[in-house]
Amino acid sequence: MIKKNKTFIFFIALMALTACDGMFDYSPYAIDFSEENRNVNQKNIDKLLLREPDDTLTIAFTGDTHRFFDQTDEFVKKANQNPAIDFVIHVGDMADFGLPKQYTWGNSYLLKLNFPYFVVVGNHDLVGNGLTAYNEMFGALNFSFIYDSLKFIFINTNGLEFKFNGKVPDVQWLDAQLRPNTDFSKAVVIFHVPPMDRDFDALLEEAFQKSLAQNNNVLFTVHGHLHGHEIYKPYEDSITYVNVYGVENMKFNLITIVNNQFDVDTVAF
Repeated sequence: MIKKNKTFIFFIALMALTACDGMFDYSPYAIDFSEENRNVNQKNIDKLLLREPDDTLTIAFTGDTHRFFDQTDEFVKKANQNPAIDFVIHVGDMADFGLPKQYTWGNSYLLKLNFPYFVVVGNHDLVGNGLTAYNEMFGALNFSFIYDSLKFIFINTNGLEFKFNGKVPDVQWLDAQLRPNTDFSKAVVIFHVPPMDRDFDALLEEAFQKSLAQNNNVLFTVHGHLHGHEIYKPYEDSITYVNVYGVENMKFNLITIVNNQFDVDTVAF
């Protein structure tokens, strides 16, 4: 009788565990992204290239969304009210601690955008197993595409997260991307950590700056990390750096490009 009771109890316990399967996240580091949360940057490149460009290119920039979910939601609503926007660029730090769940939460808002969007990797995105999560959700850390004769180059500059190993940023890759050819006239370079920041590998600052300047084809650069907004020229090469608002400021930057000239505006939401 005792043996039968033990068998019955074991059977009930097994059924209970089976019934609860899927109710709990067994690890905060587990990566199990749905299809809409995979290879996002390439999917949006494909969407963008289906759009017919006109004489004005309009890009909305945001970033450093971290756990500012309400503000991110408001940004998306405000951006969607502007049909002139061609695409959106997120300058990094979608996640706060690199957790896959934070990636999913952040992307759930960006998926509501009416436009293609692209996300460069930030330093907070790389905490824990965030590198794997970023690769799964967005793709390669360094990538580029050409749209309407403009080349958009996204590069990982989070040197601290790679222990200043002399490989981040990948200056040789950047050199190759900026090498002039007939496919593009100017380039826009997007990264998270600016080269004068302590999180940037100081031993690569000069090489990075020279790579941007050597071909005289960088229209401007854009970065986040500092959460505020500033337009400045930190080096003698006259390349413009645009530091875009973090989303917690309830503002974003709108950059319009016409005939290789650009204007930067601020939009409150």
